[in-house]
This record gives sequence, structure tokens and C-alpha cells, in this order.
Amino acid sequence: MGFSTQLFEAPIAVLIGLIFIASFVSYVVYQRFLHPLSGYPGPFLASLTDLWQVWQFLTLKQPYHLTELHEKYGEFVRYGPDKLGVTAEDAIPLIYQKGGKLMPKTEFYDAYGATHPNVFGMRDAGEHSTRRRHMSHSFSNSYVKDMEQYLDLNIQILKEKIETYSSKNEAFDLKRVLHYYTIDVLGELAFSQTFGVQIADDESLVPPVKEHSLLAAATGAWPLMTYTLKRWLPKIPLQALQELFNGRAACASLASQCVQRRMNALQDIKDNDLAESVQRKDILTNLILAKHPDTGERLTLKDLETEAFGFIIAGTHTTSATTTLLFYHLLHTPDVMAKCVAEIDSSLPSLGPNKVAYSVTDVEASLPYLRQSIRENFRITPVFTMPLARRVTAAEGITIAGRHIKQGTSVAVCNHAFHHNPRIWGSDHNTFDPSRWDAPEYSARARYLMHFGLGGRQCIGKTVAQTNIYKLASTLLKEFTFELADAGERREVERGAFWGKIPSLISVGISDLEQPLMVRAFGRRSMEGKPVSA
Repeated sequence: MGFSTQLFEAPIAVLIGLIFIASFVSYVVYQRFLHPLSGYPGPFLASLTDLWQVWQFLTLKQPYHLTELHEKYGEFVRYGPDKLGVTAEDAIPLIYQKGGKLMPKTEFYDAYGATHPNVFGMRDAGEHSTRRRHMSHSFSNSYVKDMEQYLDLNIQILKEKIETYSSKNEAFDLKRVLHYYTIDVLGELAFSQTFGVQIADDESLVPPVKEHSLLAAATGAWPLMTYTLKRWLPKIPLQALQELFNGRAACASLASQCVQRRMNALQDIKDNDLAESVQRKDILTNLILAKHPDTGERLTLKDLETEAFGFIIAGTHTTSATTTLLFYHLLHTPDVMAKCVAEIDSSLPSLGPNKVAYSVTDVEASLPYLRQSIRENFRITPVFTMPLARRVTAAEGITIAGRHIKQGTSVAVCNHAFHHNPRIWGSDHNTFDPSRWDAPEYSARARYLMHFGLGGRQCIGKTVAQTNIYKLASTLLKEFTFELADAGERREVERGAFWGKIPSLISVGISDLEQPLMVRAFGRRSMEGKPVSA
């Protein structure tokens, strides 16, 4: 009986194995030769499984590897079974500015948000439009200008910290101090409270946003399994994995605390418009008091916590990373820095003891070369580097650069790859050169830079971020002379070793300088009458 059972089981096992092999071979043949995207080049594994893209995010080099693939294959790269990366110029307005409801966000965004989608992760166009209207005033130019005093308070702390380093001739990590400043500013603008990171100089107070960002990008890259991964990965006892989930939980907890604090402060206001008018209108308070344009309803506690979570994630990393990279470029192109300093000196008065920082109005109107330098920084090293995927839903598909793309395809532009397309930006696309924006052909393309996304889905915090960057750059360059701390690196800069090279970067979906930016600073007021080396 046992022997006959074994004889019976053996053919079944073989049959199952053959079916599996046949299915796998059929799948591979279809994906490589019959799939609508089979005609587009890309890595072999990427055409078979989204796990390839998951791994790309886990390497912390995803956008830079994708840029290399575009350099190898051209403006179209298949980077997933149904994913097409594009760097053609006409893709930008078609996908992000004209796409609208016919080019909705893909399932990738479902991985973002603490519990349910915030304004960034929302895929429903109607819900997104309503939520954006709730929030639009808090991110307007007029609101940001009203709140500049709170930026100035924190710039004063930052300046005092740099002055302390300067007085001791001590090298310091500019990347770190800018990050701490940005966190405290986010607290002031969003929640009417400083997180106190600058004064405490305590890394443990920094919200672990990178952990959440990496977790979201990696799980979102495998949309078929996103919800399963969210459910089961926290149960796996791997330290590195647990750190990612603990980081997300810590950010969610901080968001909840901030919401509860503001709710408690507003509990007696309710619908009293006069009482509301005397409250400090931070971003969260405006959102708490906002009413649905049609129903008059206010956001639920869960909605508020979700958006507060989004403020923390978006507001504490991107601005500091962008400003750090701007200073990296200026320090490695001394002639550009010298021009920026000369423009500030000739166009703006000294700050004096009673004025902490320049207003964004002064900077935007008076410093065209600094504006160009900031724009070039946005181009060469954008920070928001995840591929912004959209689904083709039109039955007739779309046509980009003469190539027809069928309905159902996920199409994305990775801005780092797009910003380094030599067909658009020239063979010197790796060179930090603000003067390129003087050329009409490049100036016209500024509207296609994707450092904040584009169209109706672009980052709602764009104005806040730009205000911060303009104020920081102009004020710090006016008050201090910065130099690289390492003498050997300064000599390398002088002989042009960094010309045409971008710095080493890492990305968790949001990019950053890989290493610290070690500098020394010298107070320019104390050097009056002496030659100033910029």
C-alpha cells in the first residue's frame, strides 16, 4: 500500500513541478515579448517583478540608478512590469499639467500616510481638491509673509549658534544645524510650538522621518503587496525593519500630540468667530477651523492627525536638504558664491542689530543671481526624487515623444533623471552653472523643473519652502563667510576637481547629501575693512 502510494505521489509531484515551470516560462515569455511594454528597454528583472524596484529603494540610490538607466537606454525605460520611466520634455505638461483625472496617481501612493491618505497620498481627485482648498490659505504667499517673524526667531538662534562656532574657529556640520533649524521652524509654522532642537542640540528630538519615507517608498513600489506588507512586516523580528516601523510610529505619535495640544487650546472657541480671530493661525489651527465648502463640516480628528503627520514628514527634511545642497554647490564653486555675496552686498542694506533676517520680498525682488543659483540647485540636485507615477486611463492611451503608450500603463518622471537629460539641459548638465538660466532656451524650460512636482498635485508647501531657502541663503551669506573645513578639499576645489560633478547623494524617496557638510564660518561684521573671501 505504501509503495503504491509513493508511485502515485511521484507523478503528481512531477506534474506540479512541470506546471509551475511552464507557468513561470509562460509568464517570462509574456512579460519579455508580448506585454505592451515589452518593446521598451530596461533591466531584465524589472520587467518581471516589482521587487526589483523595492530593492532599488532599499539601496538608497534609486533615482540615481534610474538616471543611469536613462543615460544607457534613452528617454524611455521600463523599470517595472507595468512601469515606464520617461524623461522626454513633452511628457511633463502631458502627464502632470494636462493629465488631470485621466492621469490619476497610482497605487504607489497608498503606502504614504500614517493611517489613511493625507493630501500627498490621496488618489481621489475630488477628495484631494477639497482637502487642498481646506489648506490653501495656510500655504499662501500672504500667510507665509505674516508668519515670517517666527522664521526670524529661529534664524536668530541659528545665527547665534554659528557665531559660537565662529568665535572658537570650530568646524561644524552645516547640514546638521540647518536640519535642526528647519525642524523648529516647522513646529512654529504648523503647530505654534518650537520643538527646541536647535537650543537642545539633541539628535534624539529629531522626528525620524527618513525611516517612514523609506518604508513607504519600498512598500509602495510593490503595490500588489502593499497592504499585506503593512500588516505582516511589523511582526517580523528584524531590528532594521523594526526601526523603520518604530520611526513611523514615533512620527505618528508626535503628530497626534501636536493635534491634541492645539485642540485643547481651541476647545472653548468652537464657532465663536471673534474668539477665532485672536488665535495665532498656525497651519494646523487653520485646518482645525476650516469648514467643508459644501457641507460646512470640519475635518475629523483622524484627518487632522493624518495631515499633521504629513506636515512633519514633508516639512522637516526637504527644505533642510535643499538648503544644504545649495551651500554645498556654493562652497564648491567659489566664483558663484562670490557673485552671490557681491549681489547681496550691493543690493541689500546691512541687517544691523535690530533686523535678524531679510524678508522674502526683499530677496525675491533684489537678488536675481541668487534666484538663479537656487533654481540651478533645484535642477541639478532636486530633493523630492521619487518617480511621480500616474496611471494612463484614457482608452486611446497617450503619445509621448512619438511613442504610443497604452491604457493601464504606469508612467512616471523621476525628476533627477529628467533634470539630467542631456537632450534638454546640454552635455554640461552635471555642472552647477546658474548663468545657464540667462539663455532663453533654458529659461523657457524653468516651468518644467519638477523639484516640487507640477500641476494641481504639486507640493502645497512650495511657498513655505522657498521662503525659508531665500531667507536663509541671503541672511547667512550676508552675515558670514563660509569655507570648507578640510584644507585638502579646498585645494581640490581650487584646482577644479569638483567641476562637472554632482555630490554623493542618498535617497529614501527624498534625497539628501550623503555625508556631513563640514565648514568653518567667519563673521563678516567683525571683518569689516578687511578683504572678504567668499
